[in-house]
Amino acid sequence: MKLLLALDDSTRAMDEAIAIAARTGAELTALFVLDTGWSVYIGSDFLLGSHARGDFLEYTRDDEYAQERAAIAAFEERARAAGVAFTVKSATAGRVTEALLAELSEGGYQALVMATPFRRGLEVMRDATAAVLKSASCDVHLIRREGQAPPA
Repeated sequence: MKLLLALDDSTRAMDEAIAIAARTGAELTALFVLDTGWSVYIGSDFLLGSHARGDFLEYTRDDEYAQERAAIAAFEERARAAGVAFTVKSATAGRVTEALLAELSEGGYQALVMATPFRRGLEVMRDATAAVLKSASCDVHLIRREGQAPPA
């Protein structure tokens, strides 16, 4: 069995993917997607000469890389502590969900584990869960975020 973890800052999703891999012997891959859609989202630099757009894009790029390092480090520490073999991948995409769905279809995965709500890049403002559920080619395990109450 091949299992994909949509990597964000959710330690509960990380732990669940690791537990499933340990229990089933699944081949576990964690995918972190760098969101490059910010340039489209913020549009053109209306403050000509101020470099506000460029500065913001540089800030978001640096923040994306910092989030990537933190999420991968947390995942690797947890997987190693559990004694689970894993692979970590990084991808760059304009839409994080499109990169996840592409990896699912190209990688032949049987299951995806992801946090809900999913917090990566601009997906914090979109319904990433619905987009993935609508188009996923495999089972999807949604893991509620730490401290999030169930819906009423």
